[in-house]
Amino acid sequence: MTQSEIRIMILNIVNGNIRYANPADPINVKKAEDLGIDYFTTQSAEEVLGDIICDLTNLQDELRIESSFQSAQL
Repeated sequence: MTQSEIRIMILNIVNGNIRYANPADPINVKKAEDLGIDYFTTQSAEEVLGDIICDLTNLQDELRIESSFQSAQL
């Protein structure tokens, strides 16, 4: 996997997760409207941070495994 592909994956992970804590994201705006409140977030910033860390750690593990396979030429 190229460095560019890894950067794109990192951005996708962060952007995909941060949506849940962003009250301006369309999914949260819709939920707030449905609930009749001013703003809504699916998750807190702390929860999203935990998810981002977990997802990035999983990506790091995948990259290590991929690197190991490439080194072993499997």
